Amino acid sequence: MALNLNEKKIPFGGQLEGTGLLIILLVVSLVLVIVYSREGDEGALHSLQNTTSAVSSPLSSAGTAAGSLAASASASLEDLTADGQTMSQLKESNAQLSQMVVELEEYRQEASRLEALIGIHDVYGFSSVAAHVTGYSSDSYNRIITIDVGTASGVKPGLPVMGSTGVVGQVVSCSTYTSEVRLLNDAQSGVAVMLQSSRAEGILSGSVEGVLYLQGVDESTEVKEGEAVITTGLGGGYFRGLVVGVVSKVEQRQGDATRTIVISPNSSFSNISEVLVVLGMSNDGAASSDTNAANAIVQAVGPDALLGKSSSSDANASSSSDDSSKSGDSSSSDSKKKSSSNSSSEDGE
Repeated sequence: MALNLNEKKIPFGGQLEGTGLLIILLVVSLVLVIVYSREGDEGALHSLQNTTSAVSSPLSSAGTAAGSLAASASASLEDLTADGQTMSQLKESNAQLSQMVVELEEYRQEASRLEALIGIHDVYGFSSVAAHVTGYSSDSYNRIITIDVGTASGVKPGLPVMGSTGVVGQVVSCSTYTSEVRLLNDAQSGVAVMLQSSRAEGILSGSVEGVLYLQGVDESTEVKEGEAVITTGLGGGYFRGLVVGVVSKVEQRQGDATRTIVISPNSSFSNISEVLVVLGMSNDGAASSDTNAANAIVQAVGPDALLGKSSSSDANASSSSDDSSKSGDSSSSDSKKKSSSNSSSEDGE
């Protein structure tokens, strides 16, 4: 059985029609380009172009606005995320900076205290070993501090201990690397001292309330407020010539046979951080027979002097001294002139 396959043929005319249409469109486009290029802005093609642009412009603007809004929303979301991270980083940086400020202030204060210790060392010229305070006794009946030096550094019981502005106490016990120091204001503390001007001797004692009292001074001795109190070196331990404080009050009630002498210490007994343990002293310090040298030490180891506060007062004192000397010289000169004048008048007569 034979199969009849009907083949579909594309008539030759159909191909010609498609090709002709393409040629016509190309010719029309070419003509429009030529006409567009030759006509002015007021031509028909230009007018048609402007009209088409005006119609499509709102749609283009709306699309642009929508795109911008989407981009803005995306950027805002990214900014919000970035702000959260930035705030967290800023808080962390601020905490670190605050900690650094605290540490720097601690270093500054420690440097100031060490500078004062160097100053008091230079004034007396003693040999010493520096130490940090590692512990405080909380018992008001037993005022003792612990320091981080001991027999390995040459420390032994009985040696005096200096703070940044003066004597703070005495070593009472030692181990290889630590020592215990009894403070001057402890009730069990007692130091042989003397008044700088009168050389009257007595015992400086602490008390339960932490106040220093000078006892055993002869009742006939005049005691003035502001007078320096100096160690005598008697009894061992405390070297001779260390300034422990000044007389701040002298009280004698009517009917009492004895008087109460209160001493204001050169050094503070609270918040002690660094100290010097005095190992040896080659001079008499403020107890020197050289009055000028002794007075210089007393003035130099005052708290204000060691903390750099006395320069202005010294300058003012020097200035007033100069002024007084100048006025004295002027008065002397005037008196000499008057004397000479009187002498001349007498000779003339």
